Amino acid sequence: MKKRDKRHQITAPAKRAAEKPARPAGATSVLNHIYHAREYPFEDCWVQRGWDNGNSASGLAVVVVARRQSDGNILYGTYLVDHYCLGLKDTLCDGNTAPDQFHHQMLPKLIGPAGEPMSISVELAHEIVYGAIEYAKRWGFRPHRDFELSQRILDPADAHPRSGEVTFGRNGKPFYISGPYDDVDAIVRKLERTAGPGNFDFLRIMGAPFEDDFD
Repeated sequence: MKKRDKRHQITAPAKRAAEKPARPAGATSVLNHIYHAREYPFEDCWVQRGWDNGNSASGLAVVVVARRQSDGNILYGTYLVDHYCLGLKDTLCDGNTAPDQFHHQMLPKLIGPAGEPMSISVELAHEIVYGAIEYAKRWGFRPHRDFELSQRILDPADAHPRSGEVTFGRNGKPFYISGPYDDVDAIVRKLERTAGPGNFDFLRIMGAPFEDDFD
């Protein structure tokens, strides 16, 4: 593959950013803002209401983290987290979004069918995302490949104290609920190797409640 081709395959979010209408001359690119995201202050963080209660049958949480760019626009990352087993299943990031557009149009779409956005602390947002990734790593699962870019919206994993009140797995062990794009047999085989037969729970369903609509 030629070097030029490789540069144009950074991530799907970067591609979506590149496909947007041309911005005025001098406007800073979305990708440049993403690379400098940790220099910007946090705007707010959200997760869907009820993500961690007994009614959360899916074990999925949609976490949105937003920062305020130096030009006043919003830069954000979205993280689809399976806190029962698989960790970070999907993620995207984007920026150069006007504040009104982000809060009134983008944020409801990003949370989507998962439910109503609920503001949470920066510390809790990081604890959910990084904690789920670390839990999934114990069973051999890595975060979605686009996290290589979208993690720049977050602070480093050790930047914020953790409450220890966020639990991962269910009833003290991994609980795998199959999603519409999972290689179910491969995931179950991996759990049998890493957790051991009888040390995880498994539910095969036709589709996840809102996973189909994440993108």
